[in-house]
Amino acid sequence: MRKMWKLHIVAMIGFVVLAVLALGSATSPAPTTQPLTSAEPVGRAALWVNGELQILSDVSSSASSVAVSDGDVYVVGSIAGWDRAILWVNGVPQALSDMRSLASDIHISNSYVYITGTVFERDGTASEQLRSRRATLWVNGEPQTLSNLESQARAVFVSGNDVFVVGFVYEGGATASERTRSRRATLWVNGVPQTLGNYQTTLHSVFASGGNVYVAGITRAPAAPLGRGMRATLWVNGVPQTLSNTFSRAFSVFVYGSDVYVMGDVDGQGWNTNVTLWVNGVPQTLGNTGSPLGSVFVHGNNVYVAGSNDTGQYQVFHYRGHRERLWVSYEKAALWVNGTLQTLNDPESLNRRAFVVREFSLFIPSSSARSVFVYGDDVFVVGEIRK
Repeated sequence: MRKMWKLHIVAMIGFVVLAVLALGSATSPAPTTQPLTSAEPVGRAALWVNGELQILSDVSSSASSVAVSDGDVYVVGSIAGWDRAILWVNGVPQALSDMRSLASDIHISNSYVYITGTVFERDGTASEQLRSRRATLWVNGEPQTLSNLESQARAVFVSGNDVFVVGFVYEGGATASERTRSRRATLWVNGVPQTLGNYQTTLHSVFASGGNVYVAGITRAPAAPLGRGMRATLWVNGVPQTLSNTFSRAFSVFVYGSDVYVMGDVDGQGWNTNVTLWVNGVPQTLGNTGSPLGSVFVHGNNVYVAGSNDTGQYQVFHYRGHRERLWVSYEKAALWVNGTLQTLNDPESLNRRAFVVREFSLFIPSSSARSVFVYGDDVFVVGEIRK
């Protein structure tokens, strides 16, 4: 994210002044300074059912997507970072691979369970592990490698007999720069790859309806200043449509009838961005966020958007004789229904921390939501809670 690059740049040139802010109340912030410790909150995979929280794992983990079929609840994610791709069925976990891996999305069709993700085929240095990653599609637990090159699969959708997967493929390169520039945004249709963009393109979501294939993601404006070139983009049958002319990203697409819904974010106030829902290209601002990703789901006459919402503000913070301008974050998992913010139970939200570097801040949200699915009268949201 462009704001995060500023943080890293400042840290690299040595102008680092770190403090930890402990906030005892989300409504009455009382900044205090504490020494930085390693005991930072650890993420846990979380499932909310009609707003009530269920923790899926007692170890470091995250949940990325949810689906419900015949009353059974399926959640995919990973434990210990990218240690193992996990499928939870009604809360019971099962590993999808015995190698380092992650699971990013799930779709169920005709009793077949489709899961996309990434498998790391060997250990070694970080660079060696990255080069060994392979875009993977699991069908009822059986893995299928989508590319023999370095690659990653991010989302899946099934329509009839067709399986659509989006991600990226690296075509090679001897140097880091050459490798980066070899990345291709890729759509696989029944395992056959199609390139939708170059290394400056990122694909996050895919949906098929009425013979059309919709992909949501990000392109980059070539003439934009450094860090401000991201543009939310929707591809329809391979043709890109830019949704915003300012810094923006698209994370999820859903088609209902003749209406196309895209969830993403647009440049906002402070260090955050505005959670945005585009309906047939028309944007609607829902909230303020610092955490990317989220999703949109339409059921009946209701539109559900999962993400995170931040009601933070700037505060003046004095640390070791320095006057710092700090963005105090009150970010937590959020669900909007027809544009109205709903409450998701988050008992850990009273304690959060923000790291300060001069006028920049890196906050850790107490919780965030990645995916939403509606089944009958029940609303399922998955994400992460830090505790």
